[in-house]
Amino acid sequence: MPALVLCALTAGPARAEDVNQVKADMLLNIAKFIKWPESAFAKGESDFVFTILGDDSLAEALAANLSTKSLNGRPVFVRVVGRVQDVTGSQILYIAASALDRLPEVVRQLRGAPALTVANAPGFVEGGGMVDFVAEDDKVRFEIHQARAERAGLKISARLLALAHIVESDPAANR
Repeated sequence: MPALVLCALTAGPARAEDVNQVKADMLLNIAKFIKWPESAFAKGESDFVFTILGDDSLAEALAANLSTKSLNGRPVFVRVVGRVQDVTGSQILYIAASALDRLPEVVRQLRGAPALTVANAPGFVEGGGMVDFVAEDDKVRFEIHQARAERAGLKISARLLALAHIVESDPAANR
């Protein structure tokens, strides 16, 4: 089963309208290969909190796709927020296109928190995020900033890293 999941992480969408669904599926599969520390979850809290900041078409696909799923044995609770201060307590934070200009504020808000930050925007990882999607040879692929994720307490499977484009530069380290 894990081999099938890994293959899906670099899938090429059949039609343009399927791209967001492919990315939503990929993000769920990416999350299956990341381990969050127990401290990422509130005492007695069993939900895996997936937060969406802002709005775009991928945010809609993520909300629809993930709200009925579970991750690492925990039901996924999807919440949509409009204010940066409301992202605290997330295990995954998707920053939609309408909120990308608030990335520096998000990075400050989540500093030291075990939260995976994700966007669908070129330059997101270089700008302070952890995971973004990129188009390559008519396929959907993803980039990961491994060091930044590990500083947040997240452990990324070597199998996942083998499929990702690893971004190592860190101009946002001082933010």
